[in-house]
Amino acid sequence: MLPPTGISVAPSRCRAVGVVLVATVVAVSAGCSPHSGKRKGAAGRHASSRTAQAHPKPNGTSPTTAVPAPAPKTAVQFVVRARQALSAEKGWTFALRGSESAVMQGQAPNTATYAATVHRTTAPAALQQTGTITTGKGERKAEVVYVVGGVGYVKEGDAGWKKGPVSQADIANDVEDPVAELDAFAGYSKSAKVTRPGAGGGSVRLEVTASGWQLPAARSRPALQRAVREVEPTLAQLRRAGVTATDGQITLQSSTETWDLDARHGYRPTAHRYAFTFLVPFRGGDITISQEVRADNRGVFSGSVALPAGAQ
Repeated sequence: MLPPTGISVAPSRCRAVGVVLVATVVAVSAGCSPHSGKRKGAAGRHASSRTAQAHPKPNGTSPTTAVPAPAPKTAVQFVVRARQALSAEKGWTFALRGSESAVMQGQAPNTATYAATVHRTTAPAALQQTGTITTGKGERKAEVVYVVGGVGYVKEGDAGWKKGPVSQADIANDVEDPVAELDAFAGYSKSAKVTRPGAGGGSVRLEVTASGWQLPAARSRPALQRAVREVEPTLAQLRRAGVTATDGQITLQSSTETWDLDARHGYRPTAHRYAFTFLVPFRGGDITISQEVRADNRGVFSGSVALPAGAQ
C-alpha cells in the first residue's frame, strides 16, 4: 500500500512493517480509516565439531594424551570456548526465522515473518543467506544476501543488488550472521547470566537482558546497539509521517539475548535468539515496535561461498 499523497516514504528492505505503519499513523492523524501492514525479521541454530584422537608415538611408547582444558565457569570463558568451537570448522549452516510487528493502540498489528538458510564460512569469512519475507497480508518476497570481503550484497525480489560495507546500517540490518554476532557478544558477555537448562548439564545458556532504557542511553550500551540500529529506520519514517516523540520519550521496554551452547561438543553454539520491544508515545498511547530473531545451528558447512553473476 502506498502512503497518502504528500507523504514521502523511502522504504528500507528489512523494515516493511514500518512503511505500512507510517501510512496507518497518517490515516489516524487525518481521521481516516487505518490499514493493515507488513514487515520482516529473522533467525537460526545447531552444529557439529571435530574430535582429536591421540596417535601412538613411532618408538612404541604410550600414546600422548591431551590435557583437557579446564571447564569454563564464567560467561566470558564460555564465550571463548564457543568462538573456538565455531572457528574449528570450515563453515556452518544456520536456520533462521524471525518476526516483527508494529502495533498502534486500537489498531490491528502490522506484522511480517522471515525464514532463511545461512551458510557461513570461517576461513575465509563469507556468508550466503537465502530466505523469504512474508507480510501479514500473505505476500511473499524472496531475499538473497551475500557478505564477501567485508562487503554486503542484498537483493530483494526483482529489485537490483544493493551493495555496501557491512558496517553500514542499512546493510547490517539485512545480514544475519551468528558467527559475527557471537564475536560482538564477547564484548559485553561479562554481564551475561549463566544457567544450565534441562537435565544432565549438557546445555549452557548465556543471557543478557535489559529494560527501561530511553533511546539516547540505549545507544551507548553495547548490548543494545543492534536493537537501536534495527529500530532506527522505522522511527525515521514515523517522524516523517508526523510522529513527534523525541528520543528521550522513546523507551526500550525489554531486550533479551540468549546463546545456547552444547557442553558435550566443545560448547559450540546450538542456538542464538534476540528480541526487543520499543514504545513510541503517540496521541496519548504508544506505538509498540517489536522484533524477535532466532538462529539454529544445523551443522558443519563444507562448501564455499561465491558471489553470483551480476552481484558486483
